[in-house]
Amino acid sequence: MSNRTNSLNNLASKQIDYNLGVGIPPLSLYSAFNPLELLRNENVTFDSKLINYHETRGLITEEASLFFQKNENILIKPGNILITNGVQEAISIAISCFKDKTLAYIEPSYPGFEDAAKTFGCETLKLNESKWLEEIENLPTGSLFYLSADFSNPLGNTLNVQERTRLIEIATKNNFYIFDDATYRLFNLDASLPSLLSLNSDKVIHAMSFSKILAPGLRTGFIAIPEELMNDFTSAKANISLNNSGITQEIIKQWLVLNEYDLGKHLIKVKERLIRNRKILNKHRIKFNGGFFCVLTTDKLISNEFCEQLLMKENISVIPMMLFSENPKFHNQLRLCVANIEELELEYVLNKIKSFEN
Repeated sequence: MSNRTNSLNNLASKQIDYNLGVGIPPLSLYSAFNPLELLRNENVTFDSKLINYHETRGLITEEASLFFQKNENILIKPGNILITNGVQEAISIAISCFKDKTLAYIEPSYPGFEDAAKTFGCETLKLNESKWLEEIENLPTGSLFYLSADFSNPLGNTLNVQERTRLIEIATKNNFYIFDDATYRLFNLDASLPSLLSLNSDKVIHAMSFSKILAPGLRTGFIAIPEELMNDFTSAKANISLNNSGITQEIIKQWLVLNEYDLGKHLIKVKERLIRNRKILNKHRIKFNGGFFCVLTTDKLISNEFCEQLLMKENISVIPMMLFSENPKFHNQLRLCVANIEELELEYVLNKIKSFEN
């Protein structure tokens, strides 16, 4: 189980006709993006900051602050922002800072959290999917609770307003911290719900990445961090990766300036696709409200062998939910990524999966 993240990353790099297995961003739906052109901007100077070592916190925290203000309508001081190599590094940094505390998450969850904890030699506390809001009442002071409040991976679940409010109340009362993996938050198809960060920035670590909304190869993310944790996170970042590439930070900066820090127009086409796909998914009684992922429940055991045979015979890539949980309740389910497929292809794939016999 320890190489799950690596296996998913390897799968993302393969050429597959119908790759619903991993969260590859739909780059073809994004506006033309030329990093070299951005770097040729007359305002870009290749001084020592871009090509040499620089401050661990990053070079574009001011731009990150403007990003949060424009897209989340919340003011985060640049001094409370850390630039990271995507959300996965943000997770590792957080775990390194809380390795002597309780690390909790809802099962099933993104494997990058549990696997990173194992890398640091840490145990994790798994919370029941249906009872987690009751179980977090028992988290000790100083714990770290990982979740995705919006369009979680793998289930695609989103907390409602009442759950968000209650979670913040409990974290504030019991004095623990929440790591909100906001990788898919901007892919909302309906009205956006308030972020956990906007409800209490003193208890929430909010991590977002440009991997899904621009390009994974840039390896750039922003973390908003409570002020009292900032020094610890910066020290951990220095020991894990020292700092991010100044060149990729400059690309992100120029791209944000070009788009006036507003991602709304940039994501129009992908959201239109996801809305079309939602109609197909609802027709097949599959719940989907945004993000990249949803779950297909079948009347058969979905094993690794089933998925391997489906890939070999039909060139369809899917992931069994048993990759994310040992709980038998999930072993007749598949996780599907629906961001890189059009509705007619999605209809075809769903019918193939339902009729497939391995």
